[in-house]
Amino acid sequence: MTASTTDPCPFVGLRPFERDDSLFYFGRDEQIKALLQSLDHSRFLAVVGSSGCGKSSLVRAGLVPALAAGFLVQQRDRWRVATMKPGEAPITHLAEALLSTEQQPATVESIATLAELLYEEGAEAALDLLESGHNAAQINLLLIVDQFEELFRFGLNHTDPEARDQAESFVALLLRLAGQRRLPIYLCITMRSDFLGDCDAF
Repeated sequence: MTASTTDPCPFVGLRPFERDDSLFYFGRDEQIKALLQSLDHSRFLAVVGSSGCGKSSLVRAGLVPALAAGFLVQQRDRWRVATMKPGEAPITHLAEALLSTEQQPATVESIATLAELLYEEGAEAALDLLESGHNAAQINLLLIVDQFEELFRFGLNHTDPEARDQAESFVALLLRLAGQRRLPIYLCITMRSDFLGDCDAF
């Protein structure tokens, strides 16, 4: 018996598995269980490993579908997921990710305005943005910061003091969001293990 030419191919190539690929993603049940336990314990999760080992796939096609299935928070099983990479402008990318969880599409102007508020007011600006929607609908937010090591390449190890200042402000903002209890916000970062020592900067 041969497979139909219309059957989906389970091999996604070099890109990470995404949430829509979860049916083809298997064999990581123990790791997913460990991620859920860690996230439940502290609302902060760091997935660290060597380059190409499948960190992003584990989070996107393993953790996120498990959260959507209600395996973490019994009283709140609805989730919004905001995914970003730090790049050269981490606070701007964070603003874009947060706005992506809202009902209205983000614009260049709204992203710039929120980025400025985040830089000036820190986590309070993010909480003010999210509060009404997340509390009213009892929705959890999972913020995924993929390839966290970009922060060291473009920020903390940069000779430009402005870039370093933005990187430090970004990390302080993330830690404040993960540590507050005003809203159900959970933070997950993925990072290459060879950058683990760079975290001493914090």
